[in-house]
Amino acid sequence: MGARWARGAALAMVWCACAARPSGPPAPHASPAPATVCEPLLLKNTPPYPPNAREYEAMVVQTARALSELVEQGVADEPRAAALARAAARTPIHPPPAAVALGAPQLHLGVLFISDPPRLIVFQQNNSATLQQFWRTLASPWNASLILWSNAWYSCEGGPSWWGGTAAARGIGAARAAAALFRKIPSLPCEETMYDWFGGPPLCDPLTTDCEASPVEYEDRKLEYRCKCTSGHWHKEGSGWLGASSIAEDGQLNCTPCGLGSNPAACLADTYKASLLAANLAGMLLCLVIAFIIFKKRKSKAVAMGMWTVLEVVLLGAMLIYASAASQYISAARWRCVSGAWMRELGFVACYGSVVLRLWVLLAEFRTRKAHRWTPRDAEVLRVVAAMLLGAVCYLSAFTATAACEDDASGCALASWHHVTAAAELMLLIAGLRIAYAARNANVPFQERSWLTASLWTEGVCVLSWRAAALAGAAPERSPLAAAVRAHLSAGTALACVLAPRLWHGYRTRSLAQEVSRRGPAEGFGEGEEEPTSEEVRAELKRLYIQLEILRNKTLRRDNPHISKRRGGRKPPHRRFSLQKKGSREKALQARRGGKNKASTVEASEGGDASRTPEDSVCSAEGPSHYTDADTQA
Repeated sequence: MGARWARGAALAMVWCACAARPSGPPAPHASPAPATVCEPLLLKNTPPYPPNAREYEAMVVQTARALSELVEQGVADEPRAAALARAAARTPIHPPPAAVALGAPQLHLGVLFISDPPRLIVFQQNNSATLQQFWRTLASPWNASLILWSNAWYSCEGGPSWWGGTAAARGIGAARAAAALFRKIPSLPCEETMYDWFGGPPLCDPLTTDCEASPVEYEDRKLEYRCKCTSGHWHKEGSGWLGASSIAEDGQLNCTPCGLGSNPAACLADTYKASLLAANLAGMLLCLVIAFIIFKKRKSKAVAMGMWTVLEVVLLGAMLIYASAASQYISAARWRCVSGAWMRELGFVACYGSVVLRLWVLLAEFRTRKAHRWTPRDAEVLRVVAAMLLGAVCYLSAFTATAACEDDASGCALASWHHVTAAAELMLLIAGLRIAYAARNANVPFQERSWLTASLWTEGVCVLSWRAAALAGAAPERSPLAAAVRAHLSAGTALACVLAPRLWHGYRTRSLAQEVSRRGPAEGFGEGEEEPTSEEVRAELKRLYIQLEILRNKTLRRDNPHISKRRGGRKPPHRRFSLQKKGSREKALQARRGGKNKASTVEASEGGDASRTPEDSVCSAEGPSHYTDADTQA
């Protein structure tokens, strides 16, 4: 055991020595190196993460754990480690790893498998300067529990190229093992470390241009740079990349900010982005204006019948959906991805969750039309919306923690997260459509059920189209235009279908009432004027009947000595009506009088109030439970 630990310590010291060995460009006074020798170059910055960075991290942890299990079982050797490295190199991720390294210092075990061309390198047999950074990356996580990403470096393995890797170590004590996955990078942003290899600083303005370097196989130099104008700037040569030879002819590449006097063709992309951002901000402003109008008109019939608090939540959700599209212009990729996902999902739940709950309220009112009618209140609906938002917050927290976005703009999150999110949105929309179908026979004012159902159908088609485009490889999550179109379809449909019919019917009702009051009750709809619809006539007649009934009840209650004025016309709860057998009093009177005036007594009992039941009493505060034809005609 002591010998094993000594060998492990010796191998670990060798790894540390390799990591401490300096690297850089060849010194000016050094003798020319042979043509077969490739000097490495270690950069100071970490390269951009790949789009599938999380898949790389999961794979490197799985490979390190597999080697640790072999070490713990005592069967780890070079053939098994090489087979494990080859299997990891064939992992179905895109892009696949260009090289895989495995190591266990306590067993003097270290292998490196390079995919193109296929080659297996053993640490004890080949520890040259060109391979030093591979072993250094493999040894970097030995004393760390996290997954580490190395800096980029220049290497000639498999052809001159930039390399970068991620490494992890798993296991405890003598069973600890490490693994590293490497990838080739075609180009990297320019930095000061490359200037000696360029032959001097690049001829590009660092404030207005972007510079990147690519490996080349020329004899006089190993790197070549190119530059282009940054966003918001333009140059007469165009907005594309310009090589070092083209830049050297003009002396230096300096770009001009887009503005007055700029080239319209070169600044078209910036104008296009500004117009999309303005459209999204205009949508947010529209939601704020409508929310203010709804609050001011909250006591009107058209707004109060639709639960004005729920309408405000719908507007809040629509504003968040517009904000998710506007977040596409955040410069930092990580914040752009996280903020866009949070605003989109919270806005969707607030907007279309309120729409579904409004349909549920209509269904509840339709199914409980009895004497004791139950209607969900605004507070109950708001509590359900709050619970739905809390569930969305928990889901988005898991999204941020496990699929956090990378610094690379080309990758936002795993595709599985987007598929699960779309499935959850479709489930909510399907639930709303099921409720709308159950309430299809309900007589709803303003045709509210039909409009809410149309908004759900439109959003469902939008979600399916978005997922189909993503599966086809269009990547709509990265396009500001696609995000703006989706936001205007989702939020605009909600605003049009939820608010516009209600406000329009409210306006038509007020216009009709004003016109009728202006004409007077004796006037009808004159010739040459617009004929009212059957719904408007029915609503006007219903309003008149209700007013007549209210006046009739007030007249009956006025100066009635049988109604208690101190208790507001309500009888004490201990009093009960004494229900007697109908007609017993009339029969007794007929028996005493010998059947005289029988016909007149019967007519009096039928026409008077003596035969009224307690439920039909007009002296109760609630009024009669039903109306007869005579009451309606009165």
